[in-house]
Amino acid sequence: MIDTDKGRAEVSRFAVDLAIRLALIAGVVWISLVLLRPIMPLMAWAVILAVAVHPVFAILRRRLRLPRGLAATVVALVLLALLLLPVIMLTVSAIDTLEGYAKLLAEGRHPLPSPPESIRDWPLIGQRLHDLWAHAAEDVRPLLAGHVAQLASVGRWIGRIGADVTLEVLQFAAAIIVSGVLLAYAETLTGAVRGLADRVADARGLRFLDIAGATIRNVSQGVIGIALLQSALLGIGMLVAGVPFAGALTFACLVLAIVQVGPNIVMIPVIIWAWFSLPTLTAAVFTAYTAPLLLVDNVLRPIVMARGLQTPMVVILAGVICGTLAGGLIGLFIGPVVLAVFYELVTAWIVAGRQANGKL
Repeated sequence: MIDTDKGRAEVSRFAVDLAIRLALIAGVVWISLVLLRPIMPLMAWAVILAVAVHPVFAILRRRLRLPRGLAATVVALVLLALLLLPVIMLTVSAIDTLEGYAKLLAEGRHPLPSPPESIRDWPLIGQRLHDLWAHAAEDVRPLLAGHVAQLASVGRWIGRIGADVTLEVLQFAAAIIVSGVLLAYAETLTGAVRGLADRVADARGLRFLDIAGATIRNVSQGVIGIALLQSALLGIGMLVAGVPFAGALTFACLVLAIVQVGPNIVMIPVIIWAWFSLPTLTAAVFTAYTAPLLLVDNVLRPIVMARGLQTPMVVILAGVICGTLAGGLIGLFIGPVVLAVFYELVTAWIVAGRQANGKL
């Protein structure tokens, strides 16, 4: 039939129609992505949060018999409180601390303690560091006056960091609000997404969708949940021991734990400082309390992240680390999802090949 003129005309007409349809679809998709690009990070965070807290939303709906709108509002308000309360407490603590140091400087008092004599014994820099510290402890104002340019540069750098952090916090708060809206329409959206996955890849598409959801929930619990627990316990220890800037140090521990660097680079200097500045018994108790907490994430995180998943733990951890390096905090979730789905694709392809060879 194709060899006839009519057949060739029909094939040509079908190819032209198909090309036009594909071009129109591609154009609509491209324009949609361009329009959504400014809010794509926010929407990605909203989807991740909605998937992560959906079990809590389901519990509120099932056990407390809450309407879906009220349950979504409760979850969103709790998430906003967990986000904003530490930020507010940290800001208030920093302002109070700076005001206290400014008052000491204005009154001519000494904001710095005298240096320990053991610093003199440090190699290379011990004597020089001890003398600089001693002069600053006697009167820090000449030291500050001699380094105005450097202090101004540090101040601008801190200001830029503060502005970036404020912007990120606001974006995250907006993502929480959007996630609440997504939870309110969770049933409708879940049905649409599952229908799309089924249309694209049949039962395997639904399998990949389940893997993505389970991976996001496990990563959120194993990474962010453990990081919150670890940093909170470390912060309580620092507050009880009387460590200065405990709020800022706790926040730094939280960020470092989430990005998989770990709080050790913050807490080890704090432990060293404790042995120089606190009573021996207090320093010993603080060290005995802190040291196990620096290792607890290595034990709990693999257990929580591997729970209920058939994907090997090595794949999940590789996705977490590589995703964080490639895409920042949001890559922490996207990385393991992509690698988990890729692992399932490769596994299914290998199994299909073995079955085909067996039939042959």
